[in-house]
Amino acid sequence: MMGGRARIGTALHLALGLGVLGAAGYAFVAVVGHVFSRPDEAGALSALISLYLVVNIVGPGIFAALEQETSRAVSAAVARGEPVRPVARHAAVLVLRSLVVLVAVVLVAWPLLLHRVLDGRVGLLAALLVAIAGSAAVYWARGVLGGQQRFTAYARTLYVEGAVRLLPGLGLVLLAVAEPAAYGFAFALGSALAALSVATTVATPRVPDAAPAVPAGMGRSLSYLMVAVALSQLVANLAPVVVTFRSPDDLVSASVFASTFVLARIPLFLFAPVQAVLLPKLTRAATLGHGAELRRRLRQVVGVVVGVGAVGVLGCVLVGPWAAEVLFNTAQRPPVATLGLLGAATMLMLVAMVMQPTLIALGRQQVVTVAWVAGTVVFLGLLVLPLDPITAALIAQLAGPAVVVALLSGGAVHALRAGHPDVAAVAPRVG
Repeated sequence: MMGGRARIGTALHLALGLGVLGAAGYAFVAVVGHVFSRPDEAGALSALISLYLVVNIVGPGIFAALEQETSRAVSAAVARGEPVRPVARHAAVLVLRSLVVLVAVVLVAWPLLLHRVLDGRVGLLAALLVAIAGSAAVYWARGVLGGQQRFTAYARTLYVEGAVRLLPGLGLVLLAVAEPAAYGFAFALGSALAALSVATTVATPRVPDAAPAVPAGMGRSLSYLMVAVALSQLVANLAPVVVTFRSPDDLVSASVFASTFVLARIPLFLFAPVQAVLLPKLTRAATLGHGAELRRRLRQVVGVVVGVGAVGVLGCVLVGPWAAEVLFNTAQRPPVATLGLLGAATMLMLVAMVMQPTLIALGRQQVVTVAWVAGTVVFLGLLVLPLDPITAALIAQLAGPAVVVALLSGGAVHALRAGHPDVAAVAPRVG
């Protein structure tokens, strides 16, 4: 158990690392907004913001599931006193398979959809592939580290990823570089170098390999989570991409909406590593049968997330229009109502992020997947309504996450009332 001082140190490391990574992401949007500010550069600007969003959909959207499942399996192994290395190796095989499939999907999607979204720029396609490969490596590393609660090394990946994304982009501005692909690669290299920064650390896990065991149910659980997390990232990031696709004659409005959307997502991004810290603790409680601790932690974090979400909505309304215009150099000031609705949608996504680790810890990955499938169906159906593209996007962005939260909440209540599942259900394995 970590002492109070150690917990404060861990929280500080994660907060600082997250701050660097968050600053880098928003600096990227702000920098490209200033560099490509002329009306004739609207296509390049929309393409770069779309790259930022697509990377968040197809990179973390797939490999964040690997991190969560690896963290769950490693946490359960540690709680039972079993070796970590077989779990890490099995996860590495799964991530390599997923990477091959994902690269193939991106290459097939290029002539069908991505060519238009990325303004026909092959350099941005190459940057996207680099970012996906880096995401595969760094999310695997974070899963192994998070499952052992080695959060200092975990935070290092945040520092490095943020620094690598931030400094080259600023250097390009100082050198007056105006090539979109250069900015795309500056953004894309962060994940790969972050994984390299902890390569030695991940290779030397704390738990000795005394009795090799291979997790039997990990592939199935990961399949469920990959679908769920990919859909969650799609719901979280797709709307501006679709607005850009549906507005070929009004790319200025599309780029303003994209910048506004990214701004409203700040609380969601800042809260993301909470899952990494929360999941190992929930898994340990579930593995050891501590149902009361599970309920207590869930109540505490839901209260925090509602407070963070409310502050986010207020910030969107009060300073959002100014921030979009000044920091992101938008061509026009976005409406307050748009920012307020996007802030409310972000709060719903935050609640979903809290409910999901509880169900994962209890071995209810199927419930998580069903919730995100249902929410995504609603989201996509509303997103393509024959309305103004931005109006349709706002409606979809509220309704889809609301469905997800309702189903996840119902699943969590049912699972906790039903009692603790046996250990084999929470962390299936073959001895």
